Amino acid sequence: MRSLLLFMTLVFMPNILLAGSDGIYGMIKQPGASWDGTDANPLATPTTGYDFAYGDESTVVYTLPWSFTFYGQTYSQITVDTNGNIWFGYAGPLNSFDLVSNTNGPVIAAWNSDLSSYFSGGAFVQHKNDLPLGERVVVEWQAESYTDEGLALPNNFEIVLFQNGDIRADYKSFTAVNAKDSGSGISSNDNTHYLSITSAFLPVYQLSGNSYGFTTTRLPLQVNFIGTGGGIVTSTPTGIACNTGCSSTFLTGEQVTLHPAADLVSTFSGWSNGTCTGLGDCLLTLGAAEAVTAGFDRDTTHQVYVPGVPPTYYSTIQDAYNIATDASEIKIWATTYNESLDCNRPITVNLQGGYDRDYAALVGESVLFGQITISDGSLIVDNIVLQ
Repeated sequence: MRSLLLFMTLVFMPNILLAGSDGIYGMIKQPGASWDGTDANPLATPTTGYDFAYGDESTVVYTLPWSFTFYGQTYSQITVDTNGNIWFGYAGPLNSFDLVSNTNGPVIAAWNSDLSSYFSGGAFVQHKNDLPLGERVVVEWQAESYTDEGLALPNNFEIVLFQNGDIRADYKSFTAVNAKDSGSGISSNDNTHYLSITSAFLPVYQLSGNSYGFTTTRLPLQVNFIGTGGGIVTSTPTGIACNTGCSSTFLTGEQVTLHPAADLVSTFSGWSNGTCTGLGDCLLTLGAAEAVTAGFDRDTTHQVYVPGVPPTYYSTIQDAYNIATDASEIKIWATTYNESLDCNRPITVNLQGGYDRDYAALVGESVLFGQITISDGSLIVDNIVLQ
């Protein structure tokens, strides 16, 4: 009864990191051990809700109570072998194979080794539907390693298939003396999509008391924008790339980095309304739906520039003109300015538009929404559109 509750804790705990992802499934180590179990009775009569196999290189074909989606394909049956594997679309036992590409089909390898239940134990499959956990199929193995066969050194582990497509691997106990693990985990058998518990952690026979989840559950991440300026927020891994409100989904437990980049005339003013704070990148571990707000404000402090030592910046063109000396240069960004300019001094000023943020290169034109009035002196204008 505790297993799915612990799994749901796994899904929604924000401090649980994704141990790996193949782009379809994410693999997470649970914070505690789970165990569901089966009746594990080799003397029982097989039914639609309970079946088993025992011996060496034995299998049981089990018709699922609902269609189960594995790596995007839907299956109505599974083949369970006594070597610790669940096969999709393959009817024979196999052991000690290459998890990446086993040539036989998609597989959940709970313990990828040569196992035996010839003297005791077996592979047991049971459909459960008790509240609050809901429907699931539990596949439990009680087996010895083949080289330990007959030495009363049992090992107990299970796979739980949930109706929503999630998978949990529980490793209860191991007493094997001679044990091998050729790579346990899940695989679509396409040389690309697979996740190995063995590679990410340890050989599974060293993982007693641990549980691992494989989930396709994705959580939404919403990015909102506020402020007088503009900018873009991008994410690693990819998914978020926008300059207005947007959202994307990421695997449960996935670590997502949000990177803010202000546009030409703005500064990033910080994160708000969420987990993120400060002025740098935002690092999130998704344990639930998340929303953050990125603030960008127009940089009015540096939008007008007068070269010199030291350089001088102004918030308006008029402010710069008012203290300019004869033959001065005033430079502005390649953006829009909502102001008018009154030239009323006996000086010549060169007003140059179209600059980048650092005033190092011309990148376009400046647009001035307003009027230019010249009652004295002269004004030389370049790269400026008056509207």
